[in-house]
Amino acid sequence: MNKTADTPSPPAGMATNLANRLIEDGHEMQVRIYYEDTDFSGVVYHSNYLKYMERSRTEWLRHLGILHTDLAGEDSAFAIHRMELKFGPPAVIDDLVTVRTTRRKLTGARAFLRQEVWRDERDGSQTLLCGADVEVAFINHGGGAKRFPDDLRAKLTGEEE
Repeated sequence: MNKTADTPSPPAGMATNLANRLIEDGHEMQVRIYYEDTDFSGVVYHSNYLKYMERSRTEWLRHLGILHTDLAGEDSAFAIHRMELKFGPPAVIDDLVTVRTTRRKLTGARAFLRQEVWRDERDGSQTLLCGADVEVAFINHGGGAKRFPDDLRAKLTGEEE
């Protein structure tokens, strides 16, 4: 089917191209909710919010030029050390949600992030569905903490030359 100039645009919240972009101190990406994301009651199964957050953290790193495969070659990885979640109203099939990841603080071997999942409402507003305070440890493959190398720290803080 060919799209013509007479074809109306989809209503707000029904966009077909999903955003994935850097924002100040972080990243945001959109996710469409599919039937497979839901439980028997038709709402997003709670653990799927963790998957959306993981994808958002990974896409943020990709945008910064940090790839998990490169880190693995350097005997390094990121691991969730602690995560505190608070759930709001649920997402349902066909919802468009925005997963926002913001960097709060970096220490020697830890990154402290805030992640939020927002539903894009048809009226243009957003509703917070899930928020998480996340502590990510930088580790070696044996599981021990490892200080961020200077080049990695520079990318994470936006201070890369």
